[in-house]
Amino acid sequence: MLEMPLRIGISGSGSVSRGVEFQINQTDGMELGWRCEADDVEEHLKNEPVEVFVEACGHVGDAGECSLLAIENNAHVVLTDARVDVTFGLALQSEAQQRGIIVTSDAGTPHGALASMIQEAHIMGFKTVQAGQISPCGGDSQFLYEMAALANGFGFLPPPGGMTGPEVTSLKDALTAFDLESYEDTPRVDFLRLPEREGGLYLIVKPKTDLPAEQLAHLRNCHLGAGPYYLLRRDYHLGHLETSKAILGAAAGQPILSPGQPSCQIYASSRKELPAGTSITGDLLEARLEPVSEALIPLILLEQGACLIRSLARDTLLNSEDAELQGADWLQG
Repeated sequence: MLEMPLRIGISGSGSVSRGVEFQINQTDGMELGWRCEADDVEEHLKNEPVEVFVEACGHVGDAGECSLLAIENNAHVVLTDARVDVTFGLALQSEAQQRGIIVTSDAGTPHGALASMIQEAHIMGFKTVQAGQISPCGGDSQFLYEMAALANGFGFLPPPGGMTGPEVTSLKDALTAFDLESYEDTPRVDFLRLPEREGGLYLIVKPKTDLPAEQLAHLRNCHLGAGPYYLLRRDYHLGHLETSKAILGAAAGQPILSPGQPSCQIYASSRKELPAGTSITGDLLEARLEPVSEALIPLILLEQGACLIRSLARDTLLNSEDAELQGADWLQG
C-alpha cells in the first residue's frame, strides 16, 4: 500500500515544471517537496528525500544526470521530454531495475498517452497494428522523438523506408491509407495529415481472436470500423494535467511507458550537398526516425556541434565516418 501523501520533487523553472507543480498542488494524496534548477537537484535529493522525481528541466544532458541522481537516491522518475527517453532511457532503466525503481514517461505526453491507449486496447482484446499522431509537421524533430520513445517502449518500428504520413480527408480513411498487411507481426509507428485537425492520437488495432457476428456488429455500432482493422482515437494529450497519473503509477510500480531496448533512434540527413569542412548547424540537417544503427550518428550528438570530415550528397544519413563531433562528451560516456 502506498504511503500518502506522496512527496514529489521537480527539476526546472519553465512552463512544464510550473504546470506540474500546479497539478501536484491540486491532487489529493500528493505534496510538493521542492522544485529547483538542475544544479540544485542533488542537494535537494539528499537533504529532502522524495518518493517521485519529475524531470522537466528542458536540457537533455542535465535531465539525464538529474534522473540518474534521483534513481541513486531511491526516487522513481517521471520523464516529461521524449528526447531524454530516447537518449538516456536504456541507461536509466538499467540502473533503475537494479534498485527496484520505476522510470516512466509522463502520461500527458503524446507517447505517454498513446502508451495508455495501447494498454487499454490490449485489455479490450485488441492487438496494436499501428500507433500514430495526427500531425501537420511530421518532420519536426520533437514529434519524431515522441514516436521513437513510443516505439522503443514497445519494440515497434517505422514502416520500411520511414513513416509515410498520408494526407486523408477523414479519420476513418486511416484504415485504408496504409499497407497494413505488409507489417506482418511488427507493429509500426506512423502519422496522418488531416487538414482540418491540428492534432490528435490514434491506434489501428485488430482483435486478438476471430470474433462472432454479434461482437463484430457491436464494433460497427461503436463506429470503430467495418473490420478486420479498427480505429481507436483520442483528440489530444493534456500535458501536466495528466502528470499526476504518471506519478501515482510510478509510486505503485505501474509505469505508463518504460524505456526498453531501443528499436529506433533519431538520425540526421543532409538537406543539400555539403562540402568537407562544413560546420554542422540545424538548418543543414533533416531529422529522420530510423531503426537503430551503430553506424549512424544520433541527431542529438550532431546538435552539440560537428564538422564534416568528408563531403556529403543531398539526403545522405550521417555516419561516424562523416563527421567529427564537438562538445558532446556528456552523451558519449
